Amino acid sequence: MAKCMDHIKRANEHWRFVRIVIADKDMRDVDIIRKKFPEARVLLCHFHVIKWLHETIRKSTKYGVYEEDVLSQMKHTITNMTYARTPEAYTSHRDEFKSLAHREDRTELWDYFVKNWDECCEMWGMTYRVGLPHFGNHTNNRVESLFGKLKRYLKGHLTMRANLKVLLAYQRRKEEEYTAKVEMPGTLRDR
Repeated sequence: MAKCMDHIKRANEHWRFVRIVIADKDMRDVDIIRKKFPEARVLLCHFHVIKWLHETIRKSTKYGVYEEDVLSQMKHTITNMTYARTPEAYTSHRDEFKSLAHREDRTELWDYFVKNWDECCEMWGMTYRVGLPHFGNHTNNRVESLFGKLKRYLKGHLTMRANLKVLLAYQRRKEEEYTAKVEMPGTLRDR
């Protein structure tokens, strides 16, 4: 990750203007991003936050097994916390999650949540993103979608040179598809 960040900085003379970086919950990566882009604020991808927390409450046995209706309510409160528009709404949903997590005098799930999520809620709560220059993008799914498409063509057994040829051919094909669509007879476009 550090090498990737260094390459981005070498390739882009305006890297100092990066203000927002969206990442998943790998705190090692977050630490590297913070060191390499000290002026940028690191936000966590909403998709990954919700997915991670939903899977944690559903699959993890170390926090105890909750009834299905309680799990469903917890999932809703997690989603509501993530998309809460005000600190008061976030706190309200967090308190509801706390009440659900404390069922039958359990504290393990709540303790985990406070230590690993609530303490960094400014990285993933919508209420802390209002006014930030993120262009309405709260996930890194577009990048992951592109990587998913590229993985169909890029192969581990190929050399770097061969993979680069595949990547450039893919880009050329996409440019040709775009040009064909824009320049089709009958397509309206500004001149």
